[in-house]
Amino acid sequence: MDVGLTESGGQTAFRPRHRARSRFPKRLQPFLDGGRRHPRIAWGVALVALALLLTWCYVREAQTYELNSDPAGQALQAWQLWHGNPLLRGWWLGDVNFYTVEIPLTAIIEKLHGLNPDDIHIGAGLLYMALVLLTALLARGRARGREGVVRALLGGGIMLAPSLVYGTRVLMQGPGHLATMVPIVLMLLLLDRAPERWWVPVIVGLLLTLTQVSDPIATYAAAAAVAVACGLRVCSQIVRGQRPPRAWWYDASLVVAALVSIGLAHLILAKIHSVGGFYFPPPKYGTGLAPLSELPGHSSIAGYCLLILFGADFTGHPMGVGTILALVHLVGVALACWGLGIGLRGFFGRMDRIAQTLVAGIIIILAAGVLGDYMTAPVVGAHEIIPVLPFSAALAGRLLGDRFAKARLEWALAAGLAIYLGALAYNDTQPIATPAQSSLASWLVAHHLKSGLAGYWESNITTLDSGGRVRVASVVGGGTTADAYESDSSWYNPKVSTANFIVSVSSPPADVPLVKPAVVRARFGPPARTYHFQQYTIMVYDYNLLTRVTLPATGGF
Repeated sequence: MDVGLTESGGQTAFRPRHRARSRFPKRLQPFLDGGRRHPRIAWGVALVALALLLTWCYVREAQTYELNSDPAGQALQAWQLWHGNPLLRGWWLGDVNFYTVEIPLTAIIEKLHGLNPDDIHIGAGLLYMALVLLTALLARGRARGREGVVRALLGGGIMLAPSLVYGTRVLMQGPGHLATMVPIVLMLLLLDRAPERWWVPVIVGLLLTLTQVSDPIATYAAAAAVAVACGLRVCSQIVRGQRPPRAWWYDASLVVAALVSIGLAHLILAKIHSVGGFYFPPPKYGTGLAPLSELPGHSSIAGYCLLILFGADFTGHPMGVGTILALVHLVGVALACWGLGIGLRGFFGRMDRIAQTLVAGIIIILAAGVLGDYMTAPVVGAHEIIPVLPFSAALAGRLLGDRFAKARLEWALAAGLAIYLGALAYNDTQPIATPAQSSLASWLVAHHLKSGLAGYWESNITTLDSGGRVRVASVVGGGTTADAYESDSSWYNPKVSTANFIVSVSSPPADVPLVKPAVVRARFGPPARTYHFQQYTIMVYDYNLLTRVTLPATGGF
């Protein structure tokens, strides 16, 4: 700024000739000044804006995945939850019920948005956005200033851009283990930020219980991890000669809270069923150990599953933009492995409680994946080890952030984030996928066929595609038996429901055996009318087919 000299009372005074020009438009200056005066409010506004932007991006990416009957089943359960059936009475659920996390969220979305397939995309986008931001906060820990920012960007950046092929399918297809990680990361944030008071283990136990009611994977990823990490801390404190109760009462109480939560979750599920609530079958996978001969194969599949989770699944795809972006995502895999290596070296030392819990959770989940009996296919396996992604990202941020800050590698981090943002933008430019069976739903509505039967992959999704105007219940046994999986038992009760058509398909080959026209005719007789539409054959009857449908022999209703 230029100044001039003037004489005033015998003294020399400096008078500015003109003001320095601001680098920002005058309209923005009040906002910038307000941000300097109230930094917390400014950060809050920025965080909300970032959350909205990420939600839009992730909803748009979720729309590139073709929905099927798996997430549609949970959408129908949420609809009933909101419309007078809070315990989901009469429902046969899958081996994961999502009862305390995703179904309530989907019910709220349906209340605001109506019953349609986009509800699933909106829920998936909201949950992934929340997990990315919560993971960034967990990665930051209690660090402030430049190191805190670097930690948060490392943790959130690793998760920023899921891959299009399998990443979207595993992480954004709707109800899945990813949503379970939101309350788990919230629980870890509480442990990280709250003072060591008696009420913290109580809240931790409640969060663990509710999460395990929704998803049994929380037992391994959260309850067991907290018990192992805090139990190790208790043992270390005793070995160092610290006396109870002041020295190690807090960690000991967290161990008790974690172990008690496992039993409470089972009691709550049993109570829900005993009072007429949903039936929750035993898990299909993860119930036993794999033979030793299968462990090498499981290890190989687990390795590929990790590439899927981190967006680095580059093998098996033709060279193109997606493959190049997947190769770039190997940087995230390397950072996660680096952070885990540091964590393993310090696990039995004086590492902080959260880092120890993250390391324990990663090892428990990976061990369960390799040693268990469900690591048979990449997509299935990737679903079951989802906790490794946010845990590894948060751990990398906490353990590598100070190294990046001290080495002044912010430029490298900024370059990596720019590429990851480009990958996210590329994902969002891909075509929106039409939900499966949408043409069937439109055809049934146009022909005034409101209630019928079909194989599983043509059932719930058709009901959701039609906005509930058509109800298609799932059948097995060639089309003769009610399917006790993601369905309502009342749909098969001829006293309260009807079904006057049944749908078979000619493709894809895996769906063809679910409903066989010859078996249908043998059980229900010749149809009154038969329609052929695309790959569908719709057999219409002039009586209620439910009077001849066999109910399954389950421990349910």
